[in-house]
Amino acid sequence: MTYRLHVMYGHPSDPAAFDAYYEGTHAPIATQIPDLLSVEIMKAAPDPEGNQPPYYLIAALTFPSAEAMAAALGSPAGQAALADVANFADGGVTTVSGPVVKPL
Repeated sequence: MTYRLHVMYGHPSDPAAFDAYYEGTHAPIATQIPDLLSVEIMKAAPDPEGNQPPYYLIAALTFPSAEAMAAALGSPAGQAALADVANFADGGVTTVSGPVVKPL
């Protein structure tokens, strides 16, 4: 069963700088993490009433298993990606992970 890690970034103080760093520096580092099956990036949008969501950007990283994810994040590439977060994510970061279950 595949396993997914969601990395949810809070609103940055400078969205343009966040976007430039994320796309130009962080994403290329993160995509070197071994055993990644897929990476999906979503920019959160306001709800129908126009309320700002609690997160600015959400990255979903999919791995073959929980064990593969743990090994991948412990690898040199995984450690480099984790360490890099402090360089741009001044709005904070929340992570959630778990097995991917079948869709409804």
